[in-house]
Amino acid sequence: MSLGQGQGKEAESMYKKCSQDGTWLMYQNTHLYLSWMGTMKKIVENLGNSEVNGEFRLFLTTASVPDFPASILQSSVKMTVESTGDVKQMMLNAWNN
Repeated sequence: MSLGQGQGKEAESMYKKCSQDGTWLMYQNTHLYLSWMGTMKKIVENLGNSEVNGEFRLFLTTASVPDFPASILQSSVKMTVESTGDVKQMMLNAWNN
């Protein structure tokens, strides 16, 4: 699910469904919806709750922004993708992945 203004209710609904079913959920572009990060912090804190299915996984994508909550980053496994600077190569890498 790609996040942006106004996607909060849908994002919370998807979280509730997926965390109960044990399906995986990806929130993309979380840096575009920093005003919703308070709710995201609560979701991340709740991941250890017994009501969350053990098969559930939550993935977040974000650009590097200074206002992204540190607590979310500190409790996450992080991966980075370094751009090569060559637009054609970046497009090929994205397509192949």
